Amino acid sequence: MESQTVYHPQFGGGKLLKTYMSGFEWEVQFESGRRFRLPAKEFTQESLAAIQGERIVLPTPQRTASLGTDQFRARQTLEALRVGIVPVQDAETLTIGLEAERVTLNRAFERSSERSGDVLAVIGDYGFGKSHFIELAALRGLRDNFIIASASLDLVEVPPSKAHKIYEVLVTSLRYPDTAEHGLSPLLKKALENPTVISQFVGLCPREPKDCPLASALLALQDCPSQIAFDEIVQWLSGQAKPQTEMKTCFKKPPRLYTTGETARQYSYLLSGISVLATLVGYTGLAILIDESEHYSLLRTNQREKADSFFKAMIISALGLSYGRIDARDIPDNVRVEYPLTYISEPRLLFLFALTESDDRMPVGKWLAPAHIVRLDDRFIEKDIREFFKNLLRYHLLAYNYKAAQERYESIVVNASALLYSALNKHRINLRELIRGAVTVCDLLYLHADYSPDELLEDLKRGLKV
Repeated sequence: MESQTVYHPQFGGGKLLKTYMSGFEWEVQFESGRRFRLPAKEFTQESLAAIQGERIVLPTPQRTASLGTDQFRARQTLEALRVGIVPVQDAETLTIGLEAERVTLNRAFERSSERSGDVLAVIGDYGFGKSHFIELAALRGLRDNFIIASASLDLVEVPPSKAHKIYEVLVTSLRYPDTAEHGLSPLLKKALENPTVISQFVGLCPREPKDCPLASALLALQDCPSQIAFDEIVQWLSGQAKPQTEMKTCFKKPPRLYTTGETARQYSYLLSGISVLATLVGYTGLAILIDESEHYSLLRTNQREKADSFFKAMIISALGLSYGRIDARDIPDNVRVEYPLTYISEPRLLFLFALTESDDRMPVGKWLAPAHIVRLDDRFIEKDIREFFKNLLRYHLLAYNYKAAQERYESIVVNASALLYSALNKHRINLRELIRGAVTVCDLLYLHADYSPDELLEDLKRGLKV
């Protein structure tokens, strides 16, 4: 087909290369150099008309990020950037590229809010933004009224093979869009304020309520006057402690939370139940974000099997029991108790996990379709880095309360960005090293007024070996 010029509100103008699914998806080569396949409905009405014969060329809009911070916070941000880490509150402003990846993330949240749930596996090498992408997901989720559960795995405290430890970290980390409190307590308090919510939740329970940790805990808390008992029940339900003395005055026979054997089903059930409770009290749903899943490659065979069970159970919980790539019957029950994988069939649950690219990582290609996999790499364009450099300079100006001489800084933004881009594409540096280098350039310009831009650029070029 003859290429047509189309326009996307986020990515700007580009050439339409192919259409798919009877025209519902378009593959476009954008003016920025990026090539994406996107839903046709995301493009402007003028672009839709262009496909019917009207050729339209529209300019790419310039976007200016809002810092939303003060001098003290800007200095804190720079201190984090000096070690290559973007603080979570600045993740959206200081993101380099990731336009297509953010579109995928936005769609995942939309599907999780409109239907049942979704899954994203984020794969990339060290230093290429997996943790940063998770921070972006947390910000997006909070903005969309999701509650957020996050965990970073390791081999000692939170190994991939121990579902109960992952559950404990996720639940104690719970963040909310409407309170600074963390953990299960705010959610349980909201539910207890409305008896209808509790009756609805118990009515949806697929087990006998007395055998369900969530349902039985809510029923026990309805008539419990003790704050100490409430706190102990929250601790127990969060997997942090065994049943305590005061707790038993309100909750005499709590179901057991298993820590050994096959526990994947119980904890995927509980996490999906928390998502259901969240929607009943007015939140959109639950987003579960897990980082550092690459520790899987260091597990023994039996430990890998348990890790597989947990991650597959969570995938089925989010995508539904009819999801064809994973057979729910392959996920074993605990020898002492049987649990369904999910509290209800549509728990409004987003499950996102990140792992490092390797030959020995989780077999996500078997578990997930390509649409559920996000790959992060070093294929950035120079414009991405230049935009980051501009925003970084704005933070620097605010942090140290000075004005930049236009002629001194304009060439630095353009030329230093080009050098950093070249070094990144030649694999001389990774994304984290790029961030540290950019901050160093800003520091040198500020601290040494006699350091000419040409001299600085020449030194940078030699240092990067480009």
